[in-house]
Amino acid sequence: MARREEDLAPDPGELEELCFRLKERLDEERRRVQVGGYSAHGVLARIGRIDRLVVVGDIHGDLESLEKVLSTADLTRGVPEGCLLVFLGDYVDRGEASLQVVYTVFKLKLENSGSTVLLRGNHEGPPQLPVYPHDFPTRLQKAYGDRWLNLYEAVTGCFSRLYACALLEGALFLVHGGVPTSRRGLDDLSKAEGPLLEELLWNDPMEECGCAPSPRGAGFLFGPDITDSFLKGIGAKAVIRSHEPCNEGYRVSQSGRVLTVFSRKGYPYFNSYGAYLDIRKPHHIEGANQLAEGYIKKF
Repeated sequence: MARREEDLAPDPGELEELCFRLKERLDEERRRVQVGGYSAHGVLARIGRIDRLVVVGDIHGDLESLEKVLSTADLTRGVPEGCLLVFLGDYVDRGEASLQVVYTVFKLKLENSGSTVLLRGNHEGPPQLPVYPHDFPTRLQKAYGDRWLNLYEAVTGCFSRLYACALLEGALFLVHGGVPTSRRGLDDLSKAEGPLLEELLWNDPMEECGCAPSPRGAGFLFGPDITDSFLKGIGAKAVIRSHEPCNEGYRVSQSGRVLTVFSRKGYPYFNSYGAYLDIRKPHHIEGANQLAEGYIKKF
Protein backbone atom coordinates (compact mmCIF):
# COMPACT_ATOMS: atom_id res chain seq x y z
CA MET A 1 0.00 0.00 0.00
CA ALA A 2 1.28 3.49 -0.89
CA ARG A 3 2.36 5.55 2.09
CA ARG A 4 0.56 8.85 2.61
CA GLU A 5 2.38 12.17 2.31
CA GLU A 6 1.13 13.47 5.68
CA ASP A 7 2.40 10.34 7.42
CA LEU A 8 5.88 10.85 5.99
CA ALA A 9 6.25 14.62 6.16
CA PRO A 10 9.46 15.81 7.81
CA ASP A 11 9.37 18.62 10.34
CA PRO A 12 8.71 21.85 8.38
CA GLY A 13 11.64 23.62 9.98
CA GLU A 14 13.91 20.72 9.09
CA LEU A 15 12.72 20.76 5.47
CA GLU A 16 13.24 24.51 5.20
CA GLU A 17 16.75 24.20 6.63
CA LEU A 18 17.53 21.34 4.24
CA CYS A 19 16.47 23.47 1.26
CA PHE A 20 18.52 26.41 2.49
CA ARG A 21 21.63 24.24 2.81
CA LEU A 22 21.10 22.67 -0.61
CA LYS A 23 20.73 26.05 -2.32
CA GLU A 24 23.97 27.18 -0.68
CA ARG A 25 25.72 23.98 -1.77
CA LEU A 26 24.57 24.22 -5.39
CA ASP A 27 25.57 27.89 -5.57
CA GLU A 28 28.97 26.99 -4.15
CA GLU A 29 29.42 24.26 -6.80
CA ARG A 30 28.97 26.81 -9.58
CA ARG A 31 31.60 29.05 -8.01
CA ARG A 32 34.07 26.28 -7.24
CA VAL A 33 33.64 24.41 -10.58
CA GLN A 34 35.49 21.22 -9.55
CA VAL A 35 33.16 19.38 -7.21
CA GLY A 36 34.29 15.76 -6.89
CA GLY A 37 33.35 13.22 -9.51
CA TYR A 38 32.33 16.04 -11.85
CA SER A 39 32.80 19.73 -12.57
CA ALA A 40 30.09 22.38 -12.69
CA HIS A 41 29.92 24.50 -15.84
CA GLY A 42 26.79 26.56 -15.37
CA VAL A 43 23.86 24.14 -15.70
CA LEU A 44 26.06 21.49 -17.37
CA ALA A 45 27.76 18.89 -15.15
CA ARG A 46 30.88 17.45 -16.82
CA ILE A 47 31.67 14.02 -15.40
CA GLY A 48 35.30 13.11 -14.73
CA ARG A 49 37.10 9.75 -14.53
CA ILE A 50 34.85 7.42 -12.55
CA ASP A 51 34.64 3.64 -12.18
CA ARG A 52 30.87 3.36 -11.81
CA LEU A 53 27.88 5.41 -12.93
CA VAL A 54 24.38 4.83 -11.49
CA VAL A 55 21.55 6.58 -13.36
CA VAL A 56 18.01 6.92 -12.00
CA GLY A 57 15.05 7.98 -14.14
CA ASP A 58 11.67 9.45 -13.17
CA ILE A 59 10.54 8.76 -9.59
CA HIS A 60 7.35 10.88 -9.53
CA GLY A 61 6.65 10.76 -5.83
CA ASP A 62 7.02 7.01 -5.35
CA LEU A 63 9.17 6.43 -2.29
CA GLU A 64 9.05 2.65 -2.64
CA SER A 65 10.61 2.79 -6.12
CA LEU A 66 13.31 5.18 -4.89
CA GLU A 67 14.12 2.98 -1.90
CA LYS A 68 14.21 -0.10 -4.15
CA VAL A 69 16.77 1.53 -6.44
CA LEU A 70 18.98 2.69 -3.59
CA SER A 71 18.86 -0.65 -1.80
CA THR A 72 19.53 -2.86 -4.85
CA ALA A 73 22.34 -0.54 -5.95
CA ASP A 74 23.73 -0.70 -2.38
CA LEU A 75 23.57 3.08 -1.97
CA THR A 76 21.41 3.38 1.14
CA ARG A 77 24.45 4.13 3.29
CA GLY A 78 25.99 6.54 0.81
CA VAL A 79 27.72 6.71 -2.56
CA PRO A 80 31.10 4.92 -2.48
CA GLU A 81 34.34 6.36 -3.79
CA GLY A 82 34.70 6.05 -7.55
CA CYS A 83 30.93 6.01 -8.09
CA LEU A 84 28.71 8.83 -9.37
CA LEU A 85 24.93 8.79 -8.84
CA VAL A 86 22.88 10.81 -11.35
CA PHE A 87 19.14 11.47 -11.09
CA LEU A 88 17.42 12.48 -14.34
CA GLY A 89 14.64 14.54 -12.72
CA ASP A 90 10.86 14.35 -12.16
CA TYR A 91 10.97 13.81 -8.42
CA VAL A 92 7.46 15.13 -7.74
CA ASP A 93 3.82 14.87 -8.89
CA ARG A 94 1.64 11.83 -9.64
CA GLY A 95 2.77 10.04 -6.47
CA GLU A 96 1.62 9.92 -2.86
CA ALA A 97 5.10 10.56 -1.45
CA SER A 98 6.42 13.48 -3.51
CA LEU A 99 7.43 15.35 -0.38
CA GLN A 100 9.38 12.45 1.09
CA VAL A 101 11.07 11.73 -2.25
CA VAL A 102 12.25 15.36 -2.40
CA TYR A 103 13.45 15.18 1.19
CA THR A 104 15.32 11.91 0.59
CA VAL A 105 16.97 13.03 -2.65
CA PHE A 106 17.97 16.45 -1.28
CA LYS A 107 19.45 14.86 1.84
CA LEU A 108 21.28 12.27 -0.24
CA LYS A 109 22.80 15.07 -2.32
CA LEU A 110 23.96 17.02 0.73
CA GLU A 111 25.52 13.96 2.34
CA ASN A 112 27.23 12.87 -0.90
CA SER A 113 27.66 16.19 -2.66
CA GLY A 114 30.71 15.33 -4.77
CA SER A 115 29.27 12.02 -5.93
CA THR A 116 25.60 12.90 -6.62
CA VAL A 117 24.21 14.96 -9.49
CA LEU A 118 20.58 16.10 -9.52
CA LEU A 119 19.23 16.97 -12.95
CA ARG A 120 16.11 19.01 -13.53
CA GLY A 121 13.04 17.35 -15.02
CA ASN A 122 10.10 19.07 -16.69
CA HIS A 123 8.24 18.76 -13.37
CA GLU A 124 10.99 20.87 -11.82
CA GLY A 125 10.96 23.34 -14.70
CA PRO A 126 10.48 27.12 -14.68
CA PRO A 127 7.01 28.56 -13.94
CA GLN A 128 6.53 29.63 -17.56
CA LEU A 129 6.51 25.92 -18.52
CA PRO A 130 3.73 24.56 -16.28
CA VAL A 131 3.01 20.81 -16.08
CA TYR A 132 -0.20 18.91 -15.52
CA PRO A 133 -0.90 17.43 -13.10
CA HIS A 134 1.15 19.47 -10.66
CA ASP A 135 -0.19 18.12 -7.39
CA PHE A 136 2.93 18.82 -5.32
CA PRO A 137 1.47 22.11 -3.90
CA THR A 138 -1.68 20.24 -2.81
CA ARG A 139 0.42 17.67 -0.97
CA LEU A 140 2.36 20.43 0.78
CA GLN A 141 -0.90 22.09 1.86
CA LYS A 142 -2.15 18.79 3.23
CA ALA A 143 1.03 18.22 5.21
CA TYR A 144 1.82 21.76 6.40
CA GLY A 145 -1.32 23.86 6.26
CA ASP A 146 -0.66 27.61 6.17
CA ARG A 147 3.11 27.09 5.95
CA TRP A 148 2.88 25.33 2.60
CA LEU A 149 3.71 28.33 0.37
CA ASN A 150 6.98 29.16 2.14
CA LEU A 151 8.02 25.53 1.88
CA TYR A 152 6.96 25.34 -1.77
CA GLU A 153 9.13 28.36 -2.53
CA ALA A 154 12.03 26.79 -0.60
CA VAL A 155 11.81 23.55 -2.60
CA THR A 156 11.33 25.20 -6.00
CA GLY A 157 14.25 27.49 -5.21
CA CYS A 158 16.35 24.32 -5.14
CA PHE A 159 14.75 23.06 -8.36
CA SER A 160 15.82 26.22 -10.19
CA ARG A 161 19.47 25.52 -9.24
CA LEU A 162 19.59 21.91 -10.47
CA TYR A 163 21.68 20.97 -13.51
CA ALA A 164 19.97 20.78 -16.90
CA CYS A 165 22.21 18.04 -18.31
CA ALA A 166 25.42 16.10 -17.79
CA LEU A 167 28.18 14.87 -20.10
CA LEU A 168 30.57 11.97 -19.75
CA GLU A 169 32.94 13.05 -22.49
CA GLY A 170 33.53 10.51 -25.22
CA ALA A 171 30.63 8.36 -24.09
CA LEU A 172 27.30 9.62 -22.70
CA PHE A 173 24.99 12.63 -22.66
CA LEU A 174 22.48 12.56 -19.79
CA VAL A 175 19.32 14.67 -19.79
CA HIS A 176 15.70 14.46 -18.68
CA GLY A 177 13.96 15.07 -22.00
CA GLY A 178 16.13 15.09 -25.10
CA VAL A 179 18.69 16.74 -27.32
CA PRO A 180 18.17 20.18 -28.86
CA THR A 181 16.84 20.31 -32.41
CA SER A 182 19.26 23.04 -33.57
CA ARG A 183 23.04 22.73 -33.41
CA ARG A 184 24.30 23.49 -29.91
CA GLY A 185 27.71 23.19 -28.29
CA LEU A 186 28.90 22.77 -24.73
CA ASP A 187 28.95 26.51 -24.10
CA ASP A 188 25.28 26.72 -25.10
CA LEU A 189 24.42 23.80 -22.81
CA SER A 190 26.20 25.41 -19.87
CA LYS A 191 23.97 28.50 -20.22
CA ALA A 192 20.72 26.72 -21.12
CA GLU A 193 17.62 28.77 -20.48
CA GLY A 194 14.47 29.74 -22.37
CA PRO A 195 13.82 27.65 -25.52
CA LEU A 196 16.98 25.54 -25.11
CA LEU A 197 16.10 24.62 -21.52
CA GLU A 198 12.58 23.78 -22.68
CA GLU A 199 13.94 21.33 -25.25
CA LEU A 200 16.30 19.67 -22.77
CA LEU A 201 13.42 19.15 -20.33
CA TRP A 202 10.58 18.33 -22.76
CA ASN A 203 11.89 16.80 -26.01
CA ASP A 204 11.22 13.17 -27.00
CA PRO A 205 12.91 10.93 -29.62
CA MET A 206 11.17 9.70 -32.77
CA GLU A 207 12.33 7.24 -35.43
CA GLU A 208 11.76 9.56 -38.42
CA CYS A 209 14.44 12.06 -39.41
CA GLY A 210 13.99 15.74 -38.70
CA CYS A 211 11.89 17.30 -35.97
CA ALA A 212 8.20 17.86 -35.30
CA PRO A 213 6.05 19.70 -32.74
CA SER A 214 5.57 17.67 -29.58
CA PRO A 215 2.06 16.46 -28.68
CA ARG A 216 2.95 17.48 -25.12
CA GLY A 217 2.47 21.14 -26.05
CA ALA A 218 6.09 22.00 -25.19
CA GLY A 219 9.36 20.92 -26.78
CA PHE A 220 9.78 18.86 -29.96
CA LEU A 221 10.15 15.36 -31.30
CA PHE A 222 13.70 14.82 -32.62
CA GLY A 223 14.92 12.26 -35.13
CA PRO A 224 18.09 10.13 -35.36
CA ASP A 225 19.77 12.59 -37.72
CA ILE A 226 19.45 15.31 -35.10
CA THR A 227 20.79 12.99 -32.41
CA ASP A 228 23.76 11.99 -34.59
CA SER A 229 24.69 15.59 -35.30
CA PHE A 230 24.38 16.60 -31.66
CA LEU A 231 26.41 13.67 -30.30
CA LYS A 232 29.21 14.26 -32.81
CA GLY A 233 29.29 17.92 -31.87
CA ILE A 234 29.76 17.26 -28.15
CA GLY A 235 31.89 14.12 -28.47
CA ALA A 236 29.51 11.47 -27.11
CA LYS A 237 28.17 8.10 -28.29
CA ALA A 238 24.67 7.80 -26.77
CA VAL A 239 21.92 9.67 -24.94
CA ILE A 240 20.51 8.50 -21.60
CA ARG A 241 17.19 10.18 -20.81
CA SER A 242 13.91 9.58 -18.98
CA HIS A 243 10.62 11.54 -19.38
CA GLU A 244 8.58 8.67 -20.91
CA PRO A 245 7.16 5.65 -19.07
CA CYS A 246 8.29 2.26 -20.41
CA ASN A 247 6.57 -1.04 -19.63
CA GLU A 248 9.92 -2.81 -19.17
CA GLY A 249 11.43 0.15 -17.33
CA TYR A 250 13.62 1.05 -20.29
CA ARG A 251 13.58 1.35 -24.08
CA VAL A 252 16.26 1.60 -26.77
CA SER A 253 15.42 3.82 -29.75
CA GLN A 254 16.98 5.39 -32.83
CA SER A 255 19.08 2.29 -33.64
CA GLY A 256 20.95 2.38 -30.35
CA ARG A 257 21.52 6.11 -30.10
CA VAL A 258 19.02 6.72 -27.26
CA LEU A 259 18.19 4.85 -24.06
CA THR A 260 15.10 5.84 -22.07
CA VAL A 261 15.11 4.70 -18.44
CA PHE A 262 12.07 5.03 -16.14
CA SER A 263 12.50 4.26 -12.45
CA ARG A 264 8.95 4.66 -11.12
CA LYS A 265 6.93 1.44 -11.11
CA GLY A 266 3.18 0.88 -11.17
CA TYR A 267 0.22 3.26 -10.84
CA PRO A 268 -0.55 5.60 -12.59
CA TYR A 269 1.64 4.23 -15.41
CA PHE A 270 0.92 0.52 -14.84
CA ASN A 271 4.37 -0.38 -16.18
CA SER A 272 5.43 -3.93 -15.35
CA TYR A 273 8.94 -2.90 -14.28
CA GLY A 274 10.93 0.04 -13.07
CA ALA A 275 14.60 0.22 -14.03
CA TYR A 276 17.85 2.05 -13.44
CA LEU A 277 21.38 1.84 -14.86
CA ASP A 278 24.44 0.57 -12.99
CA ILE A 279 27.35 1.06 -15.39
CA ARG A 280 30.85 -0.20 -14.71
CA LYS A 281 33.67 1.50 -16.66
CA PRO A 282 31.22 3.98 -18.24
CA HIS A 283 33.90 5.62 -20.38
CA HIS A 284 33.94 2.51 -22.60
CA ILE A 285 30.26 2.67 -23.55
CA GLU A 286 29.69 2.73 -27.32
CA GLY A 287 25.87 2.91 -27.54
CA ALA A 288 22.45 2.35 -26.00
CA ASN A 289 22.26 -1.33 -26.99
CA GLN A 290 25.37 -2.01 -24.93
CA LEU A 291 23.77 -0.22 -21.98
CA ALA A 292 20.54 -2.21 -22.29
CA GLU A 293 22.27 -5.56 -22.63
CA GLY A 294 24.81 -5.16 -19.84
CA TYR A 295 23.82 -2.51 -17.33
CA ILE A 296 20.05 -2.20 -16.95
CA LYS A 297 18.70 -3.30 -13.57
CA LYS A 298 14.96 -4.02 -13.48
CA PHE A 299 12.71 -4.35 -10.44
